[in-house]
Amino acid sequence: MTDETFTIRAYGKSELAMMYFPNSSSKRSALRKLQHWIIINPRLSALVGSSGNYFTPKEVQLIVDEVGEPF
Repeated sequence: MTDETFTIRAYGKSELAMMYFPNSSSKRSALRKLQHWIIINPRLSALVGSSGNYFTPKEVQLIVDEVGEPF
């Protein structure tokens, strides 16, 4: 168990991906994995935008609601 708490805010897509996949070999690899999670989840794929370099706080909340907090 960790003492870190996750804050809902805007995150760079790679930044959030690395939180979910800290053992990935690169930011790009982590981002591909997170994008795959989003694509295969019908609710997320409909609600989370694919453009831009950041997830909005609303998008981050949707991701957390569906897959749980990172760490």
